[in-house]
Amino acid sequence: MKHFLWLTLVLAVPVFAGVRIQLESPNSITGEVTKGEILLDGDRLRINETGKDTNNSTLFLTDGGRNRIVTLNKTKNEYEEMDQQTMNQMAPLMQAQAQAQMAQGQAQMAQMQAQMKNMPPDQRAAMEKMMARMKGLGTPAAPAPLVFTAKGRGSANGFACTKYEGNRGAERVYEVCAASPSDLKFAASDFQVYEKMKEFMAGLLGKMSPLMGAGYAAALNTLGFPGFPVQEIKFNNGTAGARTDAKTIERATFSNADFSLGSAKKVDPLQELRGKQ
Repeated sequence: MKHFLWLTLVLAVPVFAGVRIQLESPNSITGEVTKGEILLDGDRLRINETGKDTNNSTLFLTDGGRNRIVTLNKTKNEYEEMDQQTMNQMAPLMQAQAQAQMAQGQAQMAQMQAQMKNMPPDQRAAMEKMMARMKGLGTPAAPAPLVFTAKGRGSANGFACTKYEGNRGAERVYEVCAASPSDLKFAASDFQVYEKMKEFMAGLLGKMSPLMGAGYAAALNTLGFPGFPVQEIKFNNGTAGARTDAKTIERATFSNADFSLGSAKKVDPLQELRGKQ
């Protein structure tokens, strides 16, 4: 009877066919390994990342017709949501903050110029040089676009894949080997939510780049080629650095609990921006 009751409870929990991907990213200096796990089912995606200083999850959810990225900080037991509505609200706040910072900088410059009038010639000359350097810094220029070029077929970590080289101008930045669903013996529908997430992220990051600078533009790097990267190597000044390898890609079944946020408290991502107004 106990076995029958247990079986009844198990069958009452909805399960969903999906894909589980295990990743590893070794630190090229310390040798420490950060492990990643990606769960995909029909309309949900979750990335779990664990390492020495990392224990976070990122989810892409599409239920109710509302696409959103959810970042879960397990250490703080908090999460934030970013959807199109939030992005629309964030843009004017970020613009206002940037304008306030610019106005503050101009006021400081005017104050320094007023002080210079009473300075001895040598001090005034030194101050003028310093102000010229400050003006020269200006706003950091946007990086050159990152362009991925196919370099033929190959394999990485036991998976057939297409090789891509990512260059920013003449500088090599990435080497990637990306596998299509057919390379991995899966159907395109098994990775549909992954492709949908890439489109969603490209839209959000594309709007954030002009507001938040080069860092967000750089986040678009891995959206520039088709397929799933079974190996990704980043280069710095021509030297191979950070690397991520897919170790296993296999069929799996998930329940709603696998995509749960637990008892985490929701945090408003706009709260800090509003506080600076």
